[in-house]
Amino acid sequence: MIRAAGAVLFAASTLAAAPQLYQRDVYLMGTQARLAVYAPDRPRGIATLETALAALEQTERQLSTWQQNSPISRLNRTPVGDRWRADELLCALFADLYEWQHTTGGTFDPAIGALTAAWKIHEGGTLPTDIQLDDARSRSGLQHLDFDRQQCTLTRLTEVTLDVGAFGKGEALDRAARALPGTAWMIDLGGQVAVGGTPPDGKPWIVALAHPADRQRVIAQVPLSAGSLSTSGGSERDLRVANTRVGHILDPRTGRPAPFDGTVVVWHERALVADILSTALYVMGPAAGLPWAESRGFAAAYLIPEGTSVRVAATADFSVRLKPDTTY
Repeated sequence: MIRAAGAVLFAASTLAAAPQLYQRDVYLMGTQARLAVYAPDRPRGIATLETALAALEQTERQLSTWQQNSPISRLNRTPVGDRWRADELLCALFADLYEWQHTTGGTFDPAIGALTAAWKIHEGGTLPTDIQLDDARSRSGLQHLDFDRQQCTLTRLTEVTLDVGAFGKGEALDRAARALPGTAWMIDLGGQVAVGGTPPDGKPWIVALAHPADRQRVIAQVPLSAGSLSTSGGSERDLRVANTRVGHILDPRTGRPAPFDGTVVVWHERALVADILSTALYVMGPAAGLPWAESRGFAAAYLIPEGTSVRVAATADFSVRLKPDTTY
C-alpha cells in the first residue's frame, strides 16, 4: 500500500492568502481513491477535483472489464478474426503495451484474461488442473492479438482476453495529470500515487511505504515532487486455496502465480510505465529484476521480508532520486 502521510493531506496553510488544500475520497477502479489539490479558493478547488475525477472516470469507462459496454469488454467479446477499431487514446495505449511487453521479456503481458479466469483470481481463487492451465495458456499472450498501428485495429487470433490490472491505474493517472497543468495535486489510487506541482510550502509530497506483510505498518517515507510511485505486492490480496498461496500477480510466461512474496516499488515520470514496471519486476523477482532495472536506469526497489524485518534492495537511481527516510 502507498498512502500519503496525514500531515500532507490534512494540514492546510493558516495564511489567508495562501492556497488551501481540497480533497475528495471516491471509489473507482476497484479501489478507494483519494484526490488532493491546492487552490486559491473553494470553487476552484472543487472544480479542479472534478476535472481530475472526470479524467479518471473516463479511463475507467474505457478500460473496465466489469462494465459490459466498455471498449475493452467489447474487444474481449469480438469474434475471432474480426477487426476491432480503437480510438486515438486506446491506439496510443496499445502501442505502449506492446512495446513494454517486448521490453520486459514478457514478464508484463496484459493478455492474460484466460489465466486470471483459470485461477479465479477475482472470484476467491482455485487450483486449476494441468489441462485447464494448458488451455488457458494457449489463449493467453499478446501474440494472439494482432495490432495494426497504422489502422488502429486489433484482431483476436484466438479466444484471448485482456486483463487491465497491470496498467489501468497508470493510464488513468497519466490522463489525470494531462488534465491538471499548473496545479499542485496528488492522486492516490490505492497502490499507486501520482503527483504534480509542489505544495505551497515548497516541500515535496510525502508518500508512505507499508510493510509487505502488514499494510498498517509504515517502514519508510518517500518524498515525491513529480511522477508516479507504484507498488506491486501480495499480502492481503493474495488468496489461499487448500493451504496453497495463490498470488494475484501471475507470471505470463508460466501461467502460474509469481513466487515472490514481498513488494516492488517503482518510480517513473509516466504513471503507466511505473505501473507496468512494478508488475514486471514483481514477476521477475529480486534476483533477476534488480540487475535488470539497474542496467536500464530505472528507479526501483524490492521490499523483501526477512523474519520480522524487511530488507530494502534498491537500484542506484531509486536511492539517489527518492532518498527514502527509512523507519523500519
